[in-house]
Amino acid sequence: MKKKSIKHTPLSKRKLAKHFSKKNKKEEVQSYLGLGPKFVNSIIIGLNENDDIHVKKIIADLDEYDLAKLIEVLDIGHRRKLVNLIGDKIDPAVIPELNEVVQEQVLESLDENQIVKIVNELDSDDAVEVLENLDDDEQEQIIQHLDPELKYQVQSSLNYPEESAGRIMSRDFVSMPDNWSVKEAKQYLLTNDELPDEFYTVFLVDEKTLRPTGEITLDKLLRAKANEKLSTIMDGEIVPLDVHTDQEEVAHMFREYGWMSAMVVDAKGRLIGVINIDDVIEIIHEEANEDIMGIAGAESGDVYRSVFDIFKSRSVWLVTNLFATIVAASVVGGFQDIIAELSILAVLMPIVASMGGTTGQQTLAVVVRSLATKELNSRNALRMIGKEFMVGLCNGILFAIMIGIAVYIWVPEQIMISYIIALAMLCNLTVASLAGILIPLTLNKLKVDPAISSGVFLIACTDSGGYFIFLGLAKLLLF
Repeated sequence: MKKKSIKHTPLSKRKLAKHFSKKNKKEEVQSYLGLGPKFVNSIIIGLNENDDIHVKKIIADLDEYDLAKLIEVLDIGHRRKLVNLIGDKIDPAVIPELNEVVQEQVLESLDENQIVKIVNELDSDDAVEVLENLDDDEQEQIIQHLDPELKYQVQSSLNYPEESAGRIMSRDFVSMPDNWSVKEAKQYLLTNDELPDEFYTVFLVDEKTLRPTGEITLDKLLRAKANEKLSTIMDGEIVPLDVHTDQEEVAHMFREYGWMSAMVVDAKGRLIGVINIDDVIEIIHEEANEDIMGIAGAESGDVYRSVFDIFKSRSVWLVTNLFATIVAASVVGGFQDIIAELSILAVLMPIVASMGGTTGQQTLAVVVRSLATKELNSRNALRMIGKEFMVGLCNGILFAIMIGIAVYIWVPEQIMISYIIALAMLCNLTVASLAGILIPLTLNKLKVDPAISSGVFLIACTDSGGYFIFLGLAKLLLF
């Protein structure tokens, strides 16, 4: 009886490995040196003078990575001009290498037929990455003109939530039944003309259920005896990923288990895709950028965006921050009478608020990172809260003594103010440390990204709290 093989398609290209394996070291150095200021200026001059022949000649030897970097460093006008010049001759592999913002700008410069041609040449995961940045109508038009197999793969992936394993997985993998012998497996690999250009692992499944049972690396398969069953030599210690797993969790599991690739299964446990390490590296890079920029209210693609687009995205965060400062100002407004009588309070109160904000930001940065890497969880949250409380208390004591002595030296006739600002510093730094951990933990519990939202709440807490504690103590002890 003829054995039934599991349908497969070419393995997803490992972008980094492909880039560094296709050239020798000398050629790589020349390529990167070629993207220096002189090279870029030469491109710009050629574009300005409409010297198409010159531009095409000097970019002809660039690989997809270097061409992508060249497109990114140009301003919007020159970028569009270069893309229009290359037209449908552009290497499809260039598009996934581009920053998301630049990718959108490049696709806007191409017509529908050019985009279809590019997407048809990409692996399924790269095709999804490109298509998800288009608006719904344009996306649907492109999909309708794709090759049938790629069309099915893309539509299936786009049905899964954004930033899920199903969205980022590749449908391009090699698998076979685990009841085959080594001889049958080798024969299949030698005679199948649809095998990928590069692959390193064969995934094994149960022939009836298509559920993954293990995997075998090619070197192990080559060394095995012909009559051995794949099920006896496979690595059966696998941890398949559910198709709805969040991409942050995917990256965390790759880090924990040291994976190079991972199987993705559907609700019935059937193998439907694979996530490779190159995809995870991109996820880690994206998530890190989002967290860092989110805390400051900016976006990772701002360097490539227009002034108006940057203005729109940042103004929303600034408006929210404005309301936080209005709250702080209203707290100060409630103590106008005592500030009018003792003006030195107005001079000193920003010190307390500023130190509290800095302390809170330190804690916030640690906590947001720990949440992202899963180092902070429900098991150790209370211990972390206690630790941050003690750190805040220790800082509070240290800086209370320092500011108390400094104010006493500055205004020795107002010794009570030295005690007040010292006590206010102690209280606010302790509160700020607690706020720096409790705010992101609460937001995370409510399924709100703490990297984006925590900063505004922290500012409102430390500024308003600092003013209220300092001025409240002054009113209580001096008036």
